Amino acid sequence: MGNYKSRPALACADEIKKRISEGYVLIRSRLNDESRTRVECLNPLQAACFHGEDIQAFRALLTDAQINLDVKSSPKELSLIHLICIGTSSSQEQCDKIICLLDRCGDDDARRRSLLHNTTRSGFSPLHIAIYKNDKRVVEKLLKAGADPNVFRETVPPPLHLAAMIGNVDIIDALVKNGADLHKPDFAQFSALHCATYFGHDTAVRALLLSGAEPNASGAVHDRPLHIAASKTQFTIVNILLQGGADPSLTDDEGNTTLHFAAKVGHSNIINLLLKKCENKRELVMQANIYGDTPMHTACYTGRLDAAKQILAAAGSTILNKENMFSETPFLAACTAGKNTELIAFLLRQPGANPNYQGKDGHTALHSACYHGNIRVVEYLLNNGADQSLTARAVENPLTQGTLPPENGYPTITSTMFALTRLDSGGSIGDSSRSSTHSIADEQTPILWAYERGHDEIVAMLKRHANKRMDSDVCSEYSSGDSSYTPLPSPIGRLRSITKEKADILLLRANLKRVCHLALPDIDLLNVIGSGSFGKVYEGVYKGKTVAVKRYKAVAFGSKTEVDMFCREVSILCRLKHPNVIAFVGACLDDPSQFAIVTEFIAGGSLYRLLHVEKRVFEMMLKLCIAVDVARGMRYLHELTVEPVIHRDLNSHNILLHSNGRAVVADFGESRFMAHHEEDNLTKQPGNLRWMAPEVFTQSCRYDHKVDVFSYALVIWEIHAAELPFSSLKPAAAAAEMAYKKSRPELPTSATPQFPAHVLKMVKNAWNPNPDMRPDFCQILNELEPHIIPDDQRNFNVGDSRGIDGMDRMSATYDTEEEAEFSVDQMNTVSRLKSQWEQQSNGPGNNVAPCLNNAKPNLLSPKRQTIDNLRTRLDNHGYVSHAARSINAVKSAVQLRDSLILARSSNVAARQSVFKEPDEQIKTLTTAECSNRAQTTEVWRR
Repeated sequence: MGNYKSRPALACADEIKKRISEGYVLIRSRLNDESRTRVECLNPLQAACFHGEDIQAFRALLTDAQINLDVKSSPKELSLIHLICIGTSSSQEQCDKIICLLDRCGDDDARRRSLLHNTTRSGFSPLHIAIYKNDKRVVEKLLKAGADPNVFRETVPPPLHLAAMIGNVDIIDALVKNGADLHKPDFAQFSALHCATYFGHDTAVRALLLSGAEPNASGAVHDRPLHIAASKTQFTIVNILLQGGADPSLTDDEGNTTLHFAAKVGHSNIINLLLKKCENKRELVMQANIYGDTPMHTACYTGRLDAAKQILAAAGSTILNKENMFSETPFLAACTAGKNTELIAFLLRQPGANPNYQGKDGHTALHSACYHGNIRVVEYLLNNGADQSLTARAVENPLTQGTLPPENGYPTITSTMFALTRLDSGGSIGDSSRSSTHSIADEQTPILWAYERGHDEIVAMLKRHANKRMDSDVCSEYSSGDSSYTPLPSPIGRLRSITKEKADILLLRANLKRVCHLALPDIDLLNVIGSGSFGKVYEGVYKGKTVAVKRYKAVAFGSKTEVDMFCREVSILCRLKHPNVIAFVGACLDDPSQFAIVTEFIAGGSLYRLLHVEKRVFEMMLKLCIAVDVARGMRYLHELTVEPVIHRDLNSHNILLHSNGRAVVADFGESRFMAHHEEDNLTKQPGNLRWMAPEVFTQSCRYDHKVDVFSYALVIWEIHAAELPFSSLKPAAAAAEMAYKKSRPELPTSATPQFPAHVLKMVKNAWNPNPDMRPDFCQILNELEPHIIPDDQRNFNVGDSRGIDGMDRMSATYDTEEEAEFSVDQMNTVSRLKSQWEQQSNGPGNNVAPCLNNAKPNLLSPKRQTIDNLRTRLDNHGYVSHAARSINAVKSAVQLRDSLILARSSNVAARQSVFKEPDEQIKTLTTAECSNRAQTTEVWRR
């Protein structure tokens, strides 16, 4: 039994074909190079050979007795006949010049042969040049004059191979008639028939067979023309070779038959033809190569579903149980390749199929998929009953190959991962792994194979799936069930991360326009206006213009960094330009410690802050205009860009408003180009859970741009309802409610002033559980745009987010939604405290106000008048305006806190007032008074 992990990536035949391809590409390049010469470096006779001059003038030059017929042009060492063959004369003129030149040699046969057989610096004779130029008349003239049709050097193919390469049947016939060897090999041991087959010239193949070429000739690794034709999907040539006597059962040095090659490329017509022509087709389909691979294995390793179906029909179900030398059945082979999940599903549907089948070495399909990093296959297998607790035996495993300490057992990394991966262990990293009665060589679970290869995303997926099992008992450190858990990078995973991140940065630097390359010292950073796990967002000034600077934390490459998010966001933003998408100014890329994205500054702040923190009440027209603006921005991302983009994190945090009410879509850290998003579709759930589409939360299928439509519907509901979707639930619970129970935020059954009919209809359609039933943003705009005023007539005033108490509130960002909602909860708590204070102030024991006023003379500042005025302002619904309520709540909470403290005793209140005396009075205190003050301070602290 062979070691599964030592399977060669390429077959010998593949290596030979690669060498042949490179060899003939080099030959073409050299022939093209030598067909071009510098005319100014030629003497008169050489120039006459090259140019199409009058034949009489050429003959006159040859009459000179001093002429040297052996002269060669440098540096390519072209003889006179070479110059004639590559020259500008017509075919007839070239033939005439060759005759004149050879006649000039007279009876000197040695010189005549020298002229005909001279080679260039690259080894090409005049016959090679004439064949490559596809000039039949010149070829025939040279052959008639005595040119050797079998001239061959180590790096130059015989003339017949060159004719087969260009596919000229007339030249092939001429060479064969003049003695060309049909079976002479080239530098790769290919015959002319191999060469014609390799380059796909069916007429040349037929001509060579009719001339007597051997249809079963073998190359350097006993590869046959039929093997080459099948591997290059040349059905016509396969048919010609079979009619010419080619044997489909012959093998190469690795034991591959023609059916192996046809199965590898998945050409159904060739497979049918081979099975039809073979007398014993069952023997052909069951024939294994030196690795034990049948054609069925080969089809599965390359993900060829149709080929697998054809072979299975010819061989029967017994072929599905046949293992190769790496302990893999066709099903395991398909999981190793991971190229076609439909093929894997087809094999699992066969009678007796077992997703947990273990090969002779104990490894399962899940082991195979984990080892090769096939994350989609891993997920499919887990969802279809794969057991990740099954173990395989290690054979020269690099992770377990190191010397084990004689006293302490396993190495640290190995023992730690072993403890974390055994589902039947207590999960202790200390002694539990060492107390096992099994050696680690017998305990290689799929997760260990994934860890060994650095596939950290698969490790995380296996952990999450194990934690979902009711009977699982894994390490408590990882038993939280958090779907966003990502393990520390494995050694190889860390190295891969370092390499990828540096490559991404270099590529980004090369592709980003020079005008977008900014330096952080050139930007004046003012105030922090937001923060998150990535770093902080600043208000700044660049070249006299106010900008927003999203600065990333200074972190090392290869750790759990935001480099990938940074590169992706820059690469997306730099391609976008739309009034309803945040404008990109540039990026700071020079130093990882100064990575930053610079965009336009949006003065109005985020929609979330306006709705839920400042408690703004929008008029209906503004709500509709915001909805249309966001839809326009999203339609641009989905349909109107060169590379369409899926936002994946559309929510009220990431919708910003200008002071005039124009909305823009921002924050593309989770976004993906539609053409690329499939590659990480099954990783950590992107975006905010409260606005997440069900198909993203459940990860039950591949999703597309319709996830943004679902999030958009929740945002529109949020705008009209003025509250968070499922505000009583935590974000994860809200997402689960929508995904598993198909619940939606409450909507009226018919149109209301709060939810007009067109909004009601659009929202219901947009959050449809079936993504295919959701409208595109183009359809949404068609429904909403007729109900808004023209853009040039808008006159909204959202205000400046920096205008309240000097605080900068544009697009404040939080690490989690819980942090964001905590600020709203604080306001609710303040409101309750305010009610308590009002009850106390109106009660009979309201004697703390004078004391409060005496103790805090500055409490009733000029702002108090503003507060009193705000108290009297009512909104359209008859409630105190949200701004006034917020300010009153804060003020009342402070008063209540101070009154409770000061009411404890008049002595404490008096001592507190002493602390607030001017500094001049403090300087005059006596030593005794200072001592008394110290005692008072100690009491206060207690």
